[in-house]
Amino acid sequence: MFLYCLALQLITESKLIEPYILWKLPLEKYGLKPDHPFQEDYASCQMAIMPENFFSEADKGKILFKRSESKWWFCEDGIEFDNTKIKADVVVFATGYDGKKKVKSILTEPFRSLLENHSGIIP
Repeated sequence: MFLYCLALQLITESKLIEPYILWKLPLEKYGLKPDHPFQEDYASCQMAIMPENFFSEADKGKILFKRSESKWWFCEDGIEFDNTKIKADVVVFATGYDGKKKVKSILTEPFRSLLENHSGIIP
């Protein structure tokens, strides 16, 4: 009975939290809505926390969100992929849960070794 009540509570929370987050934050507008239920993120303590003015800066064009499965590379003043150059002071890789593995697969030498410590772990 306890497990049934707990499962019912989790389902109810999921049904309430996800619509609230989608209403409160413009995740769909910027293509940031995950492909999986939000419950997976908050159950594993992986909900992102953003600064208060994060989306207002995105509205001003100071933060750009780009998703790409294709090859990319840094250019002189930013990053280039999908035949598009984007000027950038900072590039953030949002790689998902296994970010260290993803970063290792993306970066080539000598950049990979700059991030790894002597045990091969990226801090």
